[in-house]
Amino acid sequence: MRLAYRIAGLWGRVALLVVLLWGALVTALSMTPRERTLADFHTALRTGQVTYVIYHGTPVDLRWSTGPLFWYHADRSANGAYTAGALLRDLNTAVPRPEATLAHPRQGLFPDWPFRVPFRLPFHGATWLVGGAWIVALLIMMGTDGPRLGNRWAWFWLFTVGEVGAMLFLLLEPRPLWRGLEPQNPVRNRMGGGGGCVLALCLSLVIPVLVAVGLSRVLHTLLDLLSAAP
Repeated sequence: MRLAYRIAGLWGRVALLVVLLWGALVTALSMTPRERTLADFHTALRTGQVTYVIYHGTPVDLRWSTGPLFWYHADRSANGAYTAGALLRDLNTAVPRPEATLAHPRQGLFPDWPFRVPFRLPFHGATWLVGGAWIVALLIMMGTDGPRLGNRWAWFWLFTVGEVGAMLFLLLEPRPLWRGLEPQNPVRNRMGGGGGCVLALCLSLVIPVLVAVGLSRVLHTLLDLLSAAP
């Protein structure tokens, strides 16, 4: 019976990790959209291609999606007098109506991205899948008896300030996923709360640069290859 629980726990970690990775991928792509014009947006809107819109400011700064992996941006400097009110009127006349959200800066200690993943699935409450997976991962971390690589405070900082702690925890604790159910020797010098805080701060500075400069180019290149494939 204990083996069955361990197997179920392993597959539960895999499922949570897949959900979080998907949410992180969609969020990263939405933050690094390709440049288009306002006319391109209106053309896509009239033809029913737009599924999600993120906007802010006046004139409106606009990001839109034609699918969870395809994001575009029209800068406010080129949008003239196009306001949020005009945008919402255009969205209300579109069929089907895209989902729209006002962009918000991060507030507080906890990361925003798991709870604001910009994609829409066909059943009610699907947008909370990623946020729910993040909360479950946090509860698992808090309930784990002596995490192997760092104490709970270290992981807490990685979950919150570091933003990727949930994915790292599911991948590495209490043993790496690729080790399956094999026993894993404890680490001699576990990371403490101070070390976890420093690492989390470093990750919070490095990850946006990696997403903007490197990861986005790789992902866009892969998407181009996939879309061009017969």
